[in-house]
Amino acid sequence: MYELMPVLDRVKDWNASIILVMSVIIVVLYIITHLKYPDFYRQSMYRMFVENFSGREVTKPTDVSSIEALSTIISLLSISTMLFAAVCYSGLTNIGLEYGREWKTMLNILLIFSGFNFGRGLTNLFFGYLFRIEKYAANYNTLILDTERMLSLVFVPIFAFCPFVSAVTAKILIWIAFAAVVLIVGFQYVTFFFHLVKNKFLNHHSILYFCALEVLPILVIIKLAF
Repeated sequence: MYELMPVLDRVKDWNASIILVMSVIIVVLYIITHLKYPDFYRQSMYRMFVENFSGREVTKPTDVSSIEALSTIISLLSISTMLFAAVCYSGLTNIGLEYGREWKTMLNILLIFSGFNFGRGLTNLFFGYLFRIEKYAANYNTLILDTERMLSLVFVPIFAFCPFVSAVTAKILIWIAFAAVVLIVGFQYVTFFFHLVKNKFLNHHSILYFCALEVLPILVIIKLAF
């Protein structure tokens, strides 16, 4: 009798499970942030799109350091999950996703992105101290964090839907995320060079610094992924 019954193998989509778990964690952390400091993300947007670009004095993010840390964790998790979703559903990378190793891939992406962010922030502060522009370096770090906060909010609905739509729709969502990166990060770079010109600090040293810390890591990641 058992020989006549078909054997059904249950297919486990760990990619979808990982994205679902990360989405729940991010939403819970965002709710906590909003309850503790309702205007936090609104103030981040104001700093990024008004104060920084207009050249006004950049206000201190918040006196609540725990909210700052929590928002940074949200950004790291959200952007890393978006990168993982791009690996899973874009069909453009050569990164292997063997069955059972999906969590390791997600963890590697999170660790690499977190390490890059931490290293870039320390390097900015070091060069700010070296060239006696500590205030400008701190403001640029704030701009980077605000940029990532905006991206983290944009990414959540995008990667949350990727496992539940068709392959074609998932690829469209990935390209929407890529367009958001180009627009928001592009604005960050425009602001960066705007302040370099304003502070009369635009020279070959600053351009080399920009290429080394902003452009080169992206090229390395693209080379490894493709």
